[in-house]
Amino acid sequence: MSRAFLCVASLIIFAGARTQEALAQAQASQPIYLQYDGFVKNKDGTLTLSFGYFNTNHIDVEIEPGVNNAFTPGAADRNQPTRFLTGRHRFACSMIVPGDFDGKIQWTVRIAGLISTTTVKTMDPLYELELASAKKVINGLDSTKAPKFVCVNRAPAIQVINPLADINAGGDTLAAVSFTVRLDQDLALNGSIEDDGLPRGGKPATAWRKISGPGEVSFSDSTRAITRARFAASGAYEIELSASDSELSNSVRVKVTVSPPEDKKPN
Repeated sequence: MSRAFLCVASLIIFAGARTQEALAQAQASQPIYLQYDGFVKNKDGTLTLSFGYFNTNHIDVEIEPGVNNAFTPGAADRNQPTRFLTGRHRFACSMIVPGDFDGKIQWTVRIAGLISTTTVKTMDPLYELELASAKKVINGLDSTKAPKFVCVNRAPAIQVINPLADINAGGDTLAAVSFTVRLDQDLALNGSIEDDGLPRGGKPATAWRKISGPGEVSFSDSTRAITRARFAASGAYEIELSASDSELSNSVRVKVTVSPPEDKKPN
């Protein structure tokens, strides 16, 4: 195979990739709505501001820091998201500021000729977050050590949903504490991973694994949060869903009770 042919083939592949990227951006014709989630008063006297977004496109959208993705006033690039995942994402940027912060900060995104900017009422008392949301915003953050006025990397948030909403499900969100399943059945595991996209350019690595139990556990896809598990023996198990963004990691453990298969009654 000639060197010239290889060069031409490489150019075609590169051009094709660039064309697909340009096509994806061209299809992003709908707005991305930014939102200011609110603020939390930290124990050390500082504040944590939280920002999110709602990408109404059916594809993820890349917007690099600059005129189309900027904070004002001051530095435009404050480590904010550059990859906007489809759908709504609260708490996408957690920012530590001094307790005497004057509230003058806004985030603006421009896409397809459409502009979205967060509110000017950053320190309005109505924006102080309630306890449940506040816990999500400050989870894993050390406000005494975190850099100020930039979006701080947080560990991926993990949840496993119990769709049956049985008595073992915890709270209103139905976060699964335990499941029961028969030995001859697969267990549907509905996990979710929410990440802030930091560090930039990465994607959380997700993994299911067995922690304890009498038999082997096989997963239809151990690298996806939503998967199915099959157990080799009856008994009590503990399995874990973990996620890492290459800097920080998080995990959730789920208890599973596997019962023997039902006896088939003779005809």
